[in-house]
Amino acid sequence: MSGALEGKVVALVVQGSALDRALAVGCAEAGAAVALATVARDQEFAVASIANEVWAIGRDQFVTLLDATDPAAVMAFAEEVADRFGRCDALVAAHHLPSNAPLDELSPDEWQAALAVNLTGPFLAAHAFGIVIDRLGEGTIVFLSPREPEADAAYRAARAGLAGLAAAMDEAWGGRGVRVTFIEPDDPAAAATAVVAAIAQGATGR
Repeated sequence: MSGALEGKVVALVVQGSALDRALAVGCAEAGAAVALATVARDQEFAVASIANEVWAIGRDQFVTLLDATDPAAVMAFAEEVADRFGRCDALVAAHHLPSNAPLDELSPDEWQAALAVNLTGPFLAAHAFGIVIDRLGEGTIVFLSPREPEADAAYRAARAGLAGLAAAMDEAWGGRGVRVTFIEPDDPAAAATAVVAAIAQGATGR
C-alpha cells in the first residue's frame, strides 16, 4: 500500500520482534514517519535496529526507551511525538508478553506480569495517545494481540480484556474521530498490511 500513509505520523510501542519490524517497515513504506518506543527499557538494541531500517527507507523516525507500564513515561512519549512532528495520526500498541504456565502453577506474580504488559500497557498507551490524537485532529489506535495456542489463563484473560477495551474506547471516542480497533495477527506480513489499512481507513471508515 505504497503512499497510503503519506504525510502521516505513526507511533508504535514495540519490543523489537519480527512482527514489530514488519509493522514499522510497513508503515514507513506506506509513507509514514515512525516514532518507536520500547515496551521495556532493555529492548533498546532491537528497537533501534528497526529504526535504522525506517531511516534507510527515507522516513523520519526516532526511538524512546520506555517502561510501557509507567503512566508518566507513556504520556511523555505521546507528547514527544506531538512536539517533534506537530501531529500524530495513529498509535500501534504491540505490547506482547506470552505466558504459558499451567493453571495450577500460575502464580499471582505471573498473573500480574502478564496483565501488566498485555492489558494495562496497551490501555496506558491508548489513553495517552487518544488524548493527543483528539487534540490534534483525528486518527486511529490499533491494538495487536497475537494468538498463542499454548497460552495460559493470564494471557487469554488479557487478550479478552484487550478486545473489550478496544470496543469500549471505539464507542467512547469514535464520534470524536478517534477510531480504535483490535487485530489478531496471523503473521508479520499480514499484520503489517492490516495495520496500514486500518490507519489509512481512519475515522472516515466508521
